[in-house]
Amino acid sequence: ELLYLYFHKSVKEGLLLKQTSSFQRWKRRYFKLRGRTLYYAKDSKSLIFDEVDLSDASVAETSTKNINNSFTVITPFRKLMLCAESRKEMEDWISALKSVQKWETYEASQFNMEHFSGMHNWYACSHARPTFCNVCREALPGVTSHGLSCEVCKFKAHKRCAVRSTNNCKWTTLASIGNDIIEDEDGVSMPHQWLEGNLPVSAKCVVCDRNCGSVRRLQDWRCLWCKAIVHNCCKEQLGKVCPLGQCKVSIIPPTALNSIDSDGFWKATIPSCSSPLLVLVNSKSGDNQGVKFLRRFKQLLNPAQVFDLMNGGPQLGLRLFQKFETFRILVCGGDGSVGWVLSELDKLSLHKQCQLGVLPLGTGNDLARVLGWGGLCDDDAQLLQILEKLERATTKMLDRWSVMTYEVPTKQTPAIVKEEDPSDSPLQITQYADSVATHLTKILDSDKHSDVISSAKFLCGTVNDFVAEVGKAYERATENKEEADVMAKKCAMLNEKLDSLVKALSEDANAQLVPSESISPDESDTDQSRPFRSREQLMLRANSLKKALRQIIDQAEKGNSSPARAHTHTMPKSELPPLLGSRNEKCVMNNYFGIGLDAKISLEFNNKRDEHPKKCSSRTKNMMWYGVLGTKELVQKTYKNLEQRVQLECDGVPMSLPSLQGLAVLNIPSYAGGINFWGGTKEDNNFGAPSFDDKKLEVVAVFGSMQMAMSRVINLQHHRIAQCRQVKITILGDEGVPVQVDGEAWIQPPGIVQIVHKNRAQMLTRDRAFESTLKSWEDKRKGDSRPARPRLNSQQSMEYLTEEECAQVQQLGLVADTLINRCVCVCL
Repeated sequence: ELLYLYFHKSVKEGLLLKQTSSFQRWKRRYFKLRGRTLYYAKDSKSLIFDEVDLSDASVAETSTKNINNSFTVITPFRKLMLCAESRKEMEDWISALKSVQKWETYEASQFNMEHFSGMHNWYACSHARPTFCNVCREALPGVTSHGLSCEVCKFKAHKRCAVRSTNNCKWTTLASIGNDIIEDEDGVSMPHQWLEGNLPVSAKCVVCDRNCGSVRRLQDWRCLWCKAIVHNCCKEQLGKVCPLGQCKVSIIPPTALNSIDSDGFWKATIPSCSSPLLVLVNSKSGDNQGVKFLRRFKQLLNPAQVFDLMNGGPQLGLRLFQKFETFRILVCGGDGSVGWVLSELDKLSLHKQCQLGVLPLGTGNDLARVLGWGGLCDDDAQLLQILEKLERATTKMLDRWSVMTYEVPTKQTPAIVKEEDPSDSPLQITQYADSVATHLTKILDSDKHSDVISSAKFLCGTVNDFVAEVGKAYERATENKEEADVMAKKCAMLNEKLDSLVKALSEDANAQLVPSESISPDESDTDQSRPFRSREQLMLRANSLKKALRQIIDQAEKGNSSPARAHTHTMPKSELPPLLGSRNEKCVMNNYFGIGLDAKISLEFNNKRDEHPKKCSSRTKNMMWYGVLGTKELVQKTYKNLEQRVQLECDGVPMSLPSLQGLAVLNIPSYAGGINFWGGTKEDNNFGAPSFDDKKLEVVAVFGSMQMAMSRVINLQHHRIAQCRQVKITILGDEGVPVQVDGEAWIQPPGIVQIVHKNRAQMLTRDRAFESTLKSWEDKRKGDSRPARPRLNSQQSMEYLTEEECAQVQQLGLVADTLINRCVCVCL
């Protein structure tokens, strides 16, 4: 019955492109995988399906770059070339096809057990020199030796031989080592894992230092872990325990993965390496070249510690590593991939356990630049050197910031809530400051007389309610009459400030603004003219009113024993929610925040990429699109007067803005692909040196796309606005404004955007001075030391010494024996 269900249940089905035998054209077909048979037809409703028997089949990726996400199903009788829509879909199909060969139940959402199966992961490739099949030992066909290669262990096979290969890929767990494990009084040790033949050019034996390999047959051996190469005859002379090679500090040996948790995940014990490395690769980054890095890391490390972010996200790898006291993470991708991983670390509370490094594969790579890892890495041959640099890196703290948003309610009236119960009052008194500021801004900036009158009415109501709330709070505080009297005087002064402002508005309401030249009396009566003669005087009165309001709030917040504090202060003043709706953490900022021009360009690019992903499939195309969209803004100037639509406060202080098209709030001194928008790295008379670990932000004005373009060519001194610990931006009007955080953009509705410090993450930073010093020391040490001999067994070591060296060893033994005897005599 189980077999019947197995063979008749559809394991996986869906549309794929199939290559035809005629002219190698691609046609869309519907595929169903049932049992060990793959069926396909023109569509899902067809009555007749062709079928392919998978009983003796193998599956291989076809494209090295995986740009077209193609794979091949190979049977003794035919070869089926297929293509999926995405790499994720391709990997799901390959996993499903492999699962039916092992009689396993396939579930795409579960943990990827291919890491631990021992099966080879084939991909089709060519070779520049003669290469031999590890199954039948015959040469691969053609001048370029075309065949299949395992992406992890480099096991070679003919397409017809792949299905007959044994499941002996690179070990991942203790169970995969099997009977070859070494057990002694010191515990369990890992032996060498040998693969025969197909050695690199000029390979030399680690025992006899002579050439290894052959271009005529499969010959000699290579260890998959320490990369040691030996002759057949020298193999027994090398120690059995594998030292794991140059990457031993980062490798989790298979002996450390020896049990499974109750939830089905592997439970890793503390490995012998001091700082195990978790590698998370975004296979879509770097013009889809992330696949090369994924394969190369599996070859250098334990495949079980290398994960594809596009196949399950970072959760799987973090689950495997979360029980380690300390570990390192290497994120191979762009800034978006780094932000994704940091967010998962927040959920699992792992920031204290791990340090995170970045290998830049994306488009901007701003964070990788400031951490010292460069703006681009596209050569997977350099990964061994990168791992060495990662081991010598220092740790610095990266400030991370919460981007809080408060949107305006649909009803624009001030939603003042009357106090009915003392337990409901803590937030009410402190909610008025932002509402007052909003109405004052409309009064001063509006060009319409009706808006001014409306805002003035709301302002009067807000202040009156505020004074009433303060009075109620202090009526309950009968034990401190002196403080209550002081507060009453300040409230009376606040009413006087309000009366003064309203009086000035009423006096000037009928006055005409007469410019220095020529506006006719008829034109001056329209809504186009501002009905104020002395805007500076109104500004002074408005600021005086805000100052009086703030003094009352500060007085209410003084002292923990104050009765008013119990009713007015439940959180720090910097975190007081304004009277605009519920508090919401929109996202977390690691690099920078932008509003206006640059955010619009990012938003348009993201929309373009979603609509036409093939047009934005490479780093070069992405940069070209940014250039095109930026050039359009030279003409359009969409946010030419952004300073009239937003208000900026830095550490609670309102900032006067010049005429600009955007604002940039920087956490790191690299912006939009390497621009130093702050304009320097050193402190001056007005500002300190920018840093990503000082809990400070830098705010800069964006004047236009030409300024952004020129910044890529020359180091401009940009318009610096502030350096602060908290930023608040108020979006005025009825229309939203585009904002972006680390390249992810959206339209933010009217309201408030507040940026406050969230936490800090440990980042691995490249220390070039330390690398230089260490290299000098190593070079000096190599020069002073004699060439090292290969490590041999104790019984064999004497056979490789010269007669002079043997005599010296014997003389040393006699001297040591004499010294020991004398020491014993002295002790007695």
